[in-house]
Amino acid sequence: MVAAFVLGFWVVSLLLRMTSRVAPAPEGTPRAAAADEPAPPRWFEVLEVDEHASRAEITAAYKRRISQYAPDRIQQMGGEPIALAEARSREINAAYETALRHSPSA
Repeated sequence: MVAAFVLGFWVVSLLLRMTSRVAPAPEGTPRAAAADEPAPPRWFEVLEVDEHASRAEITAAYKRRISQYAPDRIQQMGGEPIALAEARSREINAAYETALRHSPSA
């Protein structure tokens, strides 16, 4: 009787372990961020303003940040810095659009 109990316990625990495993995500599914990966910067960190900045402050910060990546400034740098500048410009533009949605109307 004890042997049947132990065997039953072992089978149930084995089945629970097998069903609790997470199946791999299908191809093309966005992957959740791991705990050790840093969180992406928020819009006010990208624009280097306070979270509760006015629309005028946000616009001034956007113009200041985006001017650093203007095409005429980065044209002579070469391939990789240009690609990096384009990616940074997209990040700044996305942060600006998010900031405008979250800022109070002026």
